[in-house]
This record gives sequence, C-alpha cells and structure tokens, in this order.
Amino acid sequence: MSFERDSVQYKSPLLTIVVAAYEVEGYIEEALESLLSQPHIDAMKIVVVDDGSHDETYAAAQAVADRDGGRHIEVMRQENGGVSAARNTGLAAVRTPYVGFLDGDDIYLKNFTQAVIPRLAEDQYDLVEYNVKIIDDDGHELEDLDLVNAGEDGGHPMNRDALEQFADTFHTFVWARVYRTAMFRDMPFPVRRQYEDMAVIPSMYLRATRYFRVSEPLLGYRRRFGSITQKATLHDMRDLRINGQEALARCNGGEMDDFWLTVFDKVFQRACHVCARVDRASFREASETLSEMAADHRETRARLAERNGREVVQLKPFDLNVRADRSVHFLKSLVKKVLRRSLDHHQRARRPAPSNQLSG
Repeated sequence: MSFERDSVQYKSPLLTIVVAAYEVEGYIEEALESLLSQPHIDAMKIVVVDDGSHDETYAAAQAVADRDGGRHIEVMRQENGGVSAARNTGLAAVRTPYVGFLDGDDIYLKNFTQAVIPRLAEDQYDLVEYNVKIIDDDGHELEDLDLVNAGEDGGHPMNRDALEQFADTFHTFVWARVYRTAMFRDMPFPVRRQYEDMAVIPSMYLRATRYFRVSEPLLGYRRRFGSITQKATLHDMRDLRINGQEALARCNGGEMDDFWLTVFDKVFQRACHVCARVDRASFREASETLSEMAADHRETRARLAERNGREVVQLKPFDLNVRADRSVHFLKSLVKKVLRRSLDHHQRARRPAPSNQLSG
C-alpha cells in the first residue's frame, strides 16, 4: 500500500529529518537534495541547523531551501555548540511524530522513504533501523555497515532478545535509524561530548516497545579525512569514561543489569581502541583513564555482588592488547604515509549537488 494512495489520510508530515551542519559547504546541498529527490518528500520536513559555520554552509543550505520554495526545509543558525547542541536545537523544532538525523556531509539513498514512510504511517513502531553504505568524498562505495542481516526484515517486539542483540552488536549511530519523537523527551544529546550517540541510543531501545528492521542500505555515511571518527584524543577518552560511568550507574540489581553491563563492555572496548591511537604525549594519561574505567567496573560488580550475590567478573587483561594494537596502528600509519594512500586531505569546495545515484 503506497503512501500516495493514502495521502488524504495522512495530511500532516510524519517525519522530520534534523540535519546538523558545520562547515560542510561542499556537501550540504547534496545532502538536502538526497532528501528532496525522495518519492515521499511531502511526508517529511527538514530542519537544518548550521552550528556557527564560518564558510558558506548556511548560504548553501538556504539556497536549496529557496529553490524548494520553503515547502519542506527550515534553515536555522546558532553559535557553535557542537553536534549535540545542533541536534537538540533541531529536536526542539520537530512537530512530527517521528524524527531522524543526518549529518551535513552524508546522504540518504534513493529508497529511503519508500522503505521507511509506509512503516511510519502504520504508527506501530517506535524505531526503524536500517543498513548503511560507507562512501568516500566523491560518493563511491567503500563498504557496507550492516545493522540488519538478510532475513531479519519486518516488525519485531523490543523484547529481551532484541535488547541483547543490540547490546552485543552495539551499532549506536544515531543516523542509522528513525525514532518516535516522544522517546527523546527528557533525553537530549549531551552537549560537548564526543561519542554522544553511545550516551543516548541504548535508552532509545529500552524506551521502544516495537521496532521495524530493514536489511537494505538507506543512508550513505561519508568517510572523510580529518573527521571526528579518524582522530583520537584525551577528550575522547574522558567522554568514553563518562558514558561508561552512566551505564554502570543504571545497574541497580534489576533485570536490565546485563544489558547495561554489556553496554559498558562495548564502551570500554571502544576506549581501548581510542587509547591505542592517541598521540605519544597523551598515551600515559589515556592509559590511566582506561585503568580508572576498569576500577569503575570492579566497584560496580562488587556492589551488585553485595546486593544480590552476583558473581564478581573482572575485565579481561587489556594493557598488552592495547599496546599491541597501538604498534599495529602506527605501522599502518607509516605505510600509508610512505605510499601516500590517504583519504582526501582538503575540504571539498562548494559545488552543485549531483543526482543521487546510489541505489542501495
């Protein structure tokens, strides 16, 4: 049953896409056109939040909004506060029952609304998750990021098995799903925190009662040189510890302790990965942060053991693994420098948005 045939029944838009944009003048038009070209665009609104860019990001976004005649796009501007602040500003402007998030340099693939909008129109699901294609600066496909395996499509209850599956795979990318807007009530993105998605998405799964899974890729995530995901800093380590502490604080001797302990384990694994990639001057302090996270875990396990006799399980030794990972990482970095096999080192200049060719 197509959305067009039921368009009279659904007179108001169902989904708002919040686009956080910071100094992406060379990408933002393509991002917005990937939405405007969707067959069910009239079922959507788009809120662009320019987070204090110094380039032409705002002008480029406004140009697309002007071409659209103001029918679908609202462009907002604020002082720089980081991606979480931009998303929170966009959330405050959402008036639709569902919301999704797009970074200003990424794109939706052409089947996005065909796969998602009919599900939202059913009003049965709190969350719709889908697969992602990782693309390069020019939109060429690099690899797939699969949240949903073939054969897992369809609606499912958010039961213990579903929660365990999420916690075990722990793909916390906010843009790999759309959500019932009400689930973000009292759950803003933490401002000025790296890995902010890890702090929010686990709670979205706990708040959901039913969700829908789509095994085809619906979003193109752009891997760019110099992006946040390709750098490692002490700030990352400190914020990962905060995420870990928040997960452990939710362990109260109840039935969701295993969920939150698994979330902590995944956050800790990410912290080990980041620690292995900080610069030489930061490595000692980053290693100390890892040790502090391990101590947080021991204290929580001991507290739970006192409360309900739960076995105290220690984290596996991690120091040698981190050092081995660090050696491999720097060897690969050296090889890339020698062979000059790096990703794009410059900011892409503003250019007309091409048609969205990726089909998923």
